[in-house]
Amino acid sequence: MKHTLFVLIFLLSLSVYSQDSYNYTLLTYSQVGYDMYMPKTAMLQHVDSSFFKSGTTFTLRQIADNKNILTGKIKSLGKKWKKFWWKVDFSGCKQAGEYYLQISYKKNLLYESKKSLPITIANNLLWNKTWQSTALYHLHLRDSLSYKPEGGWKDCGSTLQEISSHIIMLNALCDLLELSQKNLSPNNQQDIYKQLVIGANYVALCQDKAKSLGLGDGAVVHEVRRNLKVVTGNVAKTAMILARISRLMKEVNPELSVQYKARSIKAFNWIAKNGPIIHWEDSDFYAITHGAPYGMKTPPKEWMTRDLVMMMWASVELYKCGELDYKQNAIDYAAKIMSRQVNKEKAEGGLYGHFYTYDSFNFTEKANIHCGAWDANYKAYNQGGHFPHYLIPMIEMMNLWPENQQAGNWKKCVRNFAYHYFLPATNQNPFKILPAGYYKNEGLLNWSGWYHGHNKIFGYAAALAMEFYHLYNDRRFIEIAVGNLQWIAGLHSGFHKNNDSFSASMIVGIGNRSKADWDTMRGTITNGFDADAQFKLTRPSKETDLPTVFGDEGGIHHPAGWVSGLTRLYLYSK
Repeated sequence: MKHTLFVLIFLLSLSVYSQDSYNYTLLTYSQVGYDMYMPKTAMLQHVDSSFFKSGTTFTLRQIADNKNILTGKIKSLGKKWKKFWWKVDFSGCKQAGEYYLQISYKKNLLYESKKSLPITIANNLLWNKTWQSTALYHLHLRDSLSYKPEGGWKDCGSTLQEISSHIIMLNALCDLLELSQKNLSPNNQQDIYKQLVIGANYVALCQDKAKSLGLGDGAVVHEVRRNLKVVTGNVAKTAMILARISRLMKEVNPELSVQYKARSIKAFNWIAKNGPIIHWEDSDFYAITHGAPYGMKTPPKEWMTRDLVMMMWASVELYKCGELDYKQNAIDYAAKIMSRQVNKEKAEGGLYGHFYTYDSFNFTEKANIHCGAWDANYKAYNQGGHFPHYLIPMIEMMNLWPENQQAGNWKKCVRNFAYHYFLPATNQNPFKILPAGYYKNEGLLNWSGWYHGHNKIFGYAAALAMEFYHLYNDRRFIEIAVGNLQWIAGLHSGFHKNNDSFSASMIVGIGNRSKADWDTMRGTITNGFDADAQFKLTRPSKETDLPTVFGDEGGIHHPAGWVSGLTRLYLYSK
């Protein structure tokens, strides 16, 4: 009798599976595809921990002939974001083709992915399918849609042209030229140089505008038409990016190279003398964005750590431009950054190696603080806070000056961050994506307290991960890099609802299925998932820290992060 009852219950469960031939909330996988020699995973999820029993298996089959290519067991990853997760790891498949997945229990087929949405595997697939669209294609459109005579690029869903967005896209183009030049045709390179001039000239325009307004020779405004505030990080970024472009354009356009370096030096010297610039009004939005104590309405007159990192980076770039005196500046900024590193004795939830935002307060820096470009002062203070924990210039210093007496400290600083914050923090979720940060009394959060722009930091997390892989030869960092990029490509948790917006690439126009942004601009990347609606800030909370809302605005931020991560994935994984 008991056996008969079990069979009836099991058959009923199969009928539940069959109600929807493709249950979008059950299985998620990359809608762009997988690289042949990289980690390859799909994810199963459900609110019931027993939905997939121990011993459930997967089979990867070739679509053309239904041939069984690979079989294995799914792996339980426990509970996260109020769901239970199981990993389907088919990394063992190293042959190009189009496939589908079957999920079975004791030879009974439970679920089958849709053949019309193939699981594609090919050599260098992410690079071949995405780099040109995410780096160049949308920039041509953005150039044509920009306001003249300002030039530059249309930045985001609105008519804004923020200097910070231009700078991170310019940096991505520089990454292409420096790290992936061998993969670029002469025409590709010529196009990149053309776009560098378009973007850099807009940065120069923002600098000229600041001077014409009496804000100082070297300062920059955030946006030439609608937001004329000077932001600390923007000026530091200007110094960095114009120095880097100057160096890369020295042989291509010597005249512009000289002009850009002169502007870089002006920007550096101006902010070094006048910074940090504090824009503020009483608002708890500061606490939300930074994970600061509520009631702390005004930040101290101190540099944020992310701005010190940018000044260190600018110093390194100016040194590489031949301005050798800036070496000591880089060393001095590195010392300030290291003094703010969380030590083991003050670990947050077992995590250390990350950084306090200030000297005076013990809350730690968050991955993303960019809050748009409107007029509120709290947003002005946070504009352009794109780069998450970006220690890449310190890694460059380790390579440039290995005999320096501080080189050992730089190595220790980077390693502590990589192994005691970055690695465990990204491994606290099934997809290995970079969290927002650690919030006191709440813990490590992924989705709360952000304004928009999550997908951007996942690209930069991939870049960091590959730098760490290059340093330590630890393949766990490749898994993190691929996890962060594939989240954008469709391997994500999506909505906690059963609808056809679930498993989709967030790179517009690329993949089996892809999300659309406001401008339907191929190659741009949408804001991505959040706990709250895009452009809104609510108090961070562990209880509400869920990727339940999709932000569909596209902007320069997100493909910039993607390109920086993608270039390093292919540079260091060969």
